[in-house]
Amino acid sequence: MDPPQRPAARTGNRLKPDIAAFDFDGTLADTLPWFDGILDDVADRYGFRKPSAQERQQMRHRSAQDILKMLRVPFWKLPAIMIHVRQRMAQAGPGEVRLFDGIADSLSQLKHAGVRLAVVSSNSLDNVRRVLGPAIEPLFDDYECGTDMFGKSAKLKRLLMRHAVAPRQLMLVGDELRDIEAARQAGVRVGCVAWGYNHVDALRAGSPDTLFMNVSDIPAKLT
Repeated sequence: MDPPQRPAARTGNRLKPDIAAFDFDGTLADTLPWFDGILDDVADRYGFRKPSAQERQQMRHRSAQDILKMLRVPFWKLPAIMIHVRQRMAQAGPGEVRLFDGIADSLSQLKHAGVRLAVVSSNSLDNVRRVLGPAIEPLFDDYECGTDMFGKSAKLKRLLMRHAVAPRQLMLVGDELRDIEAARQAGVRVGCVAWGYNHVDALRAGSPDTLFMNVSDIPAKLT
C-alpha cells in the first residue's frame, strides 16, 4: 500500500517543494579548490592520470563518466578512491573546507518558509555535519550520505518513502550533470547551482528544472 501523500503547496505560479534535498560537495560546501589541491596525490596513490591545468577546466564541462575515462580510472578502483578522499577531508584543518558565502542565510529562509531540508551526498555523514557546523546542522530534517551501490537516485527514493511525499514535491539541488540524471531516475525535480563542479553551460545543456545563478536565488525561487 502506498504511503499517504501530502498535497503540493503552490506559491504563485511555482510549485513550492515540500522537501529541498541538497547535494553537499560543490553545492553547499566549496570543496572544489580543496579537491583540486589533493588530486595529484590521489592520482599517484591509485595510479591514474594527472590532468593538466587545461584538462581540469575541461572537466567542468564533462560528465562524471567522461572524467573517469579521461583520467583512465578503472571503475573497480572508484570505491577505494572515494573512501580515501572522504578520509582526507575528515583530516582537513579548520577552514580548509567551508560553506559557500550566503548558504547559511538561504537555508534559514527556506526553513522559515516551511520547506523541509535534507542532504543527499556520497560524502560521509561525519564530514557533512562537521562542515555544516552546530549552527546550521540542526536546520536539516534528514540525511542520506555515504557510498551507495544504487547511487543517488536510491537515496532520493528512500527520502520520498520516509517522508511520504510525491516525487514532484521534492527538489534535488545539485551542481553536477549526474545530479540531473539521478533526479530524473527518481522522478523528482532538479535545480542546479552555477558555482559548483560542472560549469553552468554544461548544466544548462542538461535541462534542469531551474538554475540558481547565485546563492540568494535558492530561497527566492523555492519560497
